[in-house]
Amino acid sequence: MAERTVKIGLSLGADICWPICYETLLSDLKLDVRHGGERLKFVSERVTIEPFNLQQPVSYEVVIDRLTHWYSTSREWIKKGILLDDLYVYNNPWSLQSNEKHTSYAAMMRLGLPVPETWMMPPKAYDESEDLQETLRQYARMFSLEDIGNELGYPFFMKPYHGGGWKGVSKIDNLDEFQRAYDGSGKEVMNLQAAVLPHDWFVRCVGLGPQMRKINYDPAAPLHDRYRTDIDFLGAEDTSVLEDMTVTINSFFGWDFNSCEALRRDGIWHPIDFANACPDSQVTSLHYHFPWLIKQSAMVDFLRRHGSSDAQESELGSLLCHCRQGYLAARETGGLR
Repeated sequence: MAERTVKIGLSLGADICWPICYETLLSDLKLDVRHGGERLKFVSERVTIEPFNLQQPVSYEVVIDRLTHWYSTSREWIKKGILLDDLYVYNNPWSLQSNEKHTSYAAMMRLGLPVPETWMMPPKAYDESEDLQETLRQYARMFSLEDIGNELGYPFFMKPYHGGGWKGVSKIDNLDEFQRAYDGSGKEVMNLQAAVLPHDWFVRCVGLGPQMRKINYDPAAPLHDRYRTDIDFLGAEDTSVLEDMTVTINSFFGWDFNSCEALRRDGIWHPIDFANACPDSQVTSLHYHFPWLIKQSAMVDFLRRHGSSDAQESELGSLLCHCRQGYLAARETGGLR
């Protein structure tokens, strides 16, 4: 039986504890798997940042990506790996790049999820460009913060449309606070979202592949205490709703790893923040839940290596194959010039 080593790449930014624990677990497991006539060993390696030839082969079969939502060089290397080398990556870099929180609100509203009323605001300030003033003169319309606040209703939250890990998020209780927050938002494009108050549960449901972890979440607590340690605190119906919601969101956007924050009011779960495709994975914040994350990461990598339903491969790979066949056939028959 032929032996082969499967390499798992870790595309990392400032992560410290997560990769150390993952690498140690994978090494200690000493996996020795017989599959498809092969005997497979598994190792992990941290992906480096350096110049690359687009046709240089990628040595990994799976990459766990924790970097490319903000670092372009690694994101483009990953895209090239998927297109040219059949690399599997979670999360899908095209979906991660194009679907910010604002887009996710619109998509899930279309699917019928009870997302709170949400508005988008033009930025307070702009980078100057040659066409800016003429564009604003012709098309920008004056608006009243007082009218918008009254229509949306207080309180509401103002937050950057692309996310940012609580950066720039403000709770707005009245017009004066709205004015100060908007004046201070600078060049950021902001969403306004109605507050779900009062609510009796705030839950962050972490989805990693098919596995779900429902965590009682307290955003007002210090960082180390936001993820509560409650277990089985939800009934079967609430658990089912949250899991279905998270699976729907992740399936729609093609994300393997994401978290969905939802608030329950009057028995209805309202998703408020669910484009978190690079969720918090540090032991200092997850603490009690951290071992679950590491074990599920290893399991998902193994399943992705042996699964038959990889969307990136079955859809994109099939498209590329058909396009290539059509191109070659057209060349042979003189259909392309």
